Amino acid sequence: MQQNTKLGYSTYALSMVDPFDALPKIRDTGYEAIEIAMGDMWPTAPDKFDTSQQDKLAALSKSLGFPSPILFGLIDVCALDAEMDKTLAKLNMANRLHYDDTPLLITTTSGHSAPAWDTGKEQIRDAFLRLADLAAEHNAIIAIEAHAGTDFETPEKAVWMMEQTKHPNLTLDLDISHFYVEGAEVAHSVAACAPYSSMVHIKDGEKVDGKVQYCLTGAGTIDIPLFLRSLQQNGLGDLPVFAEISVQQSKEPDYDPWAVAKFCYDALSEAEKLV
Repeated sequence: MQQNTKLGYSTYALSMVDPFDALPKIRDTGYEAIEIAMGDMWPTAPDKFDTSQQDKLAALSKSLGFPSPILFGLIDVCALDAEMDKTLAKLNMANRLHYDDTPLLITTTSGHSAPAWDTGKEQIRDAFLRLADLAAEHNAIIAIEAHAGTDFETPEKAVWMMEQTKHPNLTLDLDISHFYVEGAEVAHSVAACAPYSSMVHIKDGEKVDGKVQYCLTGAGTIDIPLFLRSLQQNGLGDLPVFAEISVQQSKEPDYDPWAVAKFCYDALSEAEKLV
């Protein structure tokens, strides 16, 4: 029997939109889960989004029927000492936005300060372990996102990180686009990462002349029904699938955030009918 997939949307797509306007529009589009971006470019960065606003956003999210938001942390993990105040602010904000019994999840890449994988993977591992210890003190779970265009970009490397760390507060964000763009097959990527994954992202894209070019979910070549089916077959069918929009799209002058949100929702909804 087909399992209905809960669809989510990330405010990573909405750096130009007031979050109090964004959440109702995301809900009206049909999305049932929300991810809040906390990077410096976003209006919800903790240093410009104070605790009263955080409490107000939590109340709005709850009133709209969303589960507690997932937080897109954008933490520079290998520069944690320099980023400590900012990281603690993100952990505290994540707690203020949490109001139910869902896992308190913060996703992040390894960040710009990560060394080369071949010579520095142990350093990256140790940095993630340190962040995981910090997250545990705040009842949070870190979901690591491997990233195309870096050298931490394959399902095999993501699995290596999980097997090397084995920390209860460290999981994977299964963002299929990064693996797909780098040439990994969808079903293989899901099967490899599923045992360690706590959340799911999707966008699309390809490599052109060695450079990553992202596109919207539904505008590329990812077999979305296969992806959704693979999630179900590997025990991840109950996780929301978050549509994410690359800054490559959202920075374009003709970018229409709500047309994009609906396009991705429609693409995922139509794909779900084929699962």
